[in-house]
Amino acid sequence: MKKIIFVGGKGGVGKTTCASTLAFMYSKENRVLLVSTDPAHSTGDLFDIEIKKKDEKFIYSKNLDIIEIDGEKEAELYISKIQKQCNLMLSPVIMGEIKGQLNRAKNSPGTHESAIFERINKIIIENQEYDYIIFDTAPTGHTLRLINLPKTINVWMDTLIKKRKKILMLKNMKFDRRDRITDDKVLNLLESRRDGLLKIHKILGNSEKVSFYFVMNPEKLSFLETKRGVESLDEFGVKVDKIIINKLYPDSIDPFWQEQKNKQKGFIELIVKEFSNREVITIPYLEKENKEMLEKIGEIILK
Repeated sequence: MKKIIFVGGKGGVGKTTCASTLAFMYSKENRVLLVSTDPAHSTGDLFDIEIKKKDEKFIYSKNLDIIEIDGEKEAELYISKIQKQCNLMLSPVIMGEIKGQLNRAKNSPGTHESAIFERINKIIIENQEYDYIIFDTAPTGHTLRLINLPKTINVWMDTLIKKRKKILMLKNMKFDRRDRITDDKVLNLLESRRDGLLKIHKILGNSEKVSFYFVMNPEKLSFLETKRGVESLDEFGVKVDKIIINKLYPDSIDPFWQEQKNKQKGFIELIVKEFSNREVITIPYLEKENKEMLEKIGEIILK
């Protein structure tokens, strides 16, 4: 695999357009998988296709496949998986209470993020035959929590593993047994989960394989959110390669629109100064959303 690219930014700035453009352009000479994790999927609309079966690959062309992840479905599968694992290890009495808690957890934000992360992890690990995997992500805050999830959960998993080992050691001492700790199902499950998280964390931290492109509009709120997002990703060790400033107004003879153009110009100067150590790309406002538009934007991003 050549590259994994995450395209993120504030809602409504043009993430899907830019992610789809990259996928479309790269697929001319490479095998590409485009994955949408945004709950408000619009990938199909942009390519003028109807993706009826969520979570399954839609073959758009010889080199381009598309997946739209269904967050609710992934959350249900995630909870179901946890429930099956608990059934193997816990008594029916305890499971009765846990089952109720798991059902309530289906709609919590943390569950959705964990479920989607599991799917992203699986997609990356199981699709090495693609040259590029491009993720059209949800709005910034959701995406940052998603990227930071392996690090957060790993700390928690290490604590659980240590506690489980301590319980097993005390249990063996009490009954004067010499059972091997490695035979414990709970411990094996925790360690397997931790190893998987470490693997994906290592992949996400590989700046030669993983890049993050931030899409923004030349306006205050978009600029501030992008600034915070880039700082957070730097802390997580995820490389932000490109800042894409989308929807630049053309010059106009109308006083109102020329004033908006002048305001944008001021923000562009601020953005270029703030991200002087990144590649900053500007894209003009294009009225039509079609393949011709993807070609135009692609030529700008990949020049």
